[in-house]
Amino acid sequence: MNENPQKTSGEAGAINVSGVCKSFSGRAVLEGINFRLTRGQGLGICGPNATGKTTLLKIAAGLMQPDEGVVEICGLDLQTETPEIKLMIGAIFHESMVYPQLTVAENLLFFARLYNIENSKGRIEKLLEETGLASCQHDAAGILSRGMTQRLAIARALVHNPVVLLADEPFTGLDSQASKYLVEILRNFKDGGGTIVMTTHNANLSIQCCEQVAVLDERKLIFSAAVSEIDTSEFAQDYLSYARKKR
Repeated sequence: MNENPQKTSGEAGAINVSGVCKSFSGRAVLEGINFRLTRGQGLGICGPNATGKTTLLKIAAGLMQPDEGVVEICGLDLQTETPEIKLMIGAIFHESMVYPQLTVAENLLFFARLYNIENSKGRIEKLLEETGLASCQHDAAGILSRGMTQRLAIARALVHNPVVLLADEPFTGLDSQASKYLVEILRNFKDGGGTIVMTTHNANLSIQCCEQVAVLDERKLIFSAAVSEIDTSEFAQDYLSYARKKR
């Protein structure tokens, strides 16, 4: 496979979500969700629990089909060209998806082989350094702290050099120091041309990671803006009130 999809994605938007709707048992969860990001951009989608944030990311990852709407990755329709698009997406959900009995390095090697990564040893060494995991690469994943496990989950999601990283509440359970380190990892990914769509209820951290923010509530994105256009302190203090006041 191509070792770096980021270099072959052309000029199309990294991710385009248009008119996405989803219902479960007749109950609408998402209605008319729209956003578009180019490479090197990050979008932090804030919202209370049970507002459809995870559902939205699962649709964007191709793990769930929308009832209506389209998701495009680098101009490719997720529903019709899924095999190729899977190489362009990395995802972090609530489960780390790492194997506790394997070492840190063995976990990354396992996923590198799944993606048929060329020069997997070099790629893994680079990721271990970038995520601060080099010192514990021979430790079993099962003994890692929550923060270190999250670093490994991100390294796993990035092992195939995706264009888009989808991160569902990546800061949950992390202390301030671990959160700060994770912010730097995400920023570095964007600096390398990657694109991030992150869901969180922590508006302050979303502002630190992303150039754009949105608020998901009542099944819709009720607010969307560039971070440079908002009062960041007010947004971080109560993003829901801020969004409702501005719409």
